[in-house]
Amino acid sequence: MAAGHLIRVSGEGIRREHGEARAHRAGPVKGDYRVVAKGMSPAEAFRAVCAACVQHVEANRLGALAAADPEYLHQMRVALRRLRTAFEDFEYAVPEAVASQLTGELRWLGRALGRARDWDVFTAATLKPAVSARPRHRGLRALRVASVGLAAEARVAAHRALQSRRYFELMRALRALSYADEARSAGTVRALPIGARAPAVISAMYALARKRGRGLARLGVKDLHRLRNAVRRLRYGLLFLETVLPEARARALAVTVEALQETLGGINDCAVARGLLALARVEARGPQQKKARKLLKRRIEAARSALEAALERQWKEFRAAEKAWSRRARA
Repeated sequence: MAAGHLIRVSGEGIRREHGEARAHRAGPVKGDYRVVAKGMSPAEAFRAVCAACVQHVEANRLGALAAADPEYLHQMRVALRRLRTAFEDFEYAVPEAVASQLTGELRWLGRALGRARDWDVFTAATLKPAVSARPRHRGLRALRVASVGLAAEARVAAHRALQSRRYFELMRALRALSYADEARSAGTVRALPIGARAPAVISAMYALARKRGRGLARLGVKDLHRLRNAVRRLRYGLLFLETVLPEARARALAVTVEALQETLGGINDCAVARGLLALARVEARGPQQKKARKLLKRRIEAARSALEAALERQWKEFRAAEKAWSRRARA
């Protein structure tokens, strides 16, 4: 991919090519991932999921650029994470060299958008409630001013990435991949349909998440991050394969896994919030900052404690759901 040279986006034709002709007029767009059919090969299933992810990304791009609602940026990041997960879930369906290059570019774009999203979450979940509770606290107001400035810088960086040649080349490459024909040598036996493979694929993801969560109460930051990635992969695998899995099995498991991922994400947000608070401290000016930081740290720690208590309960539910999944698998 070329380096991130800026290009101007103008004209209805360009916007239509990237799925943006009506973007952001009706609000943030959530993706439709019910695109996999039982008779599809793994490669066909990957192409369908890839196309859905690209549509999800680009439907929210203009809204993110307009800064109309933080949810646009959030939906873009969700779609990018799902794309990266799709490359993992369907790893044998895409040539390794192609997958490596594109996942590298997806990481670049995810990082480019990530800091702006981090500031959105920090402001909404930590800073805004604290200021609302103590509106005259000068230290909190100073940290809010500093955070607003740093968030604006992060949005500028995100917008630059979304208007870069590198972004458009990535989207074109992904779109071309989703439209490509399945490559098979003459006489090669067609791969087992995804509908027949799906339960085993989900069971393997489940086993990995269970392994990563061993000794949950003792897991540190890095281990929790690894667990979060495994749970997220399982959740997205269930999403991608929902249409080819037994409905009763998938629904009960998906509800449990979704709650677990949200809690692990909240714990990660608490860790990120501490880092952002340190950045805001450097930029903030005025009195009472030490007291303000203590107030915010207490809020962050209280939120983390509540999430950790929920995590312990949800992990037990996760293990119980696994038993139900396994019983149905043997039936």
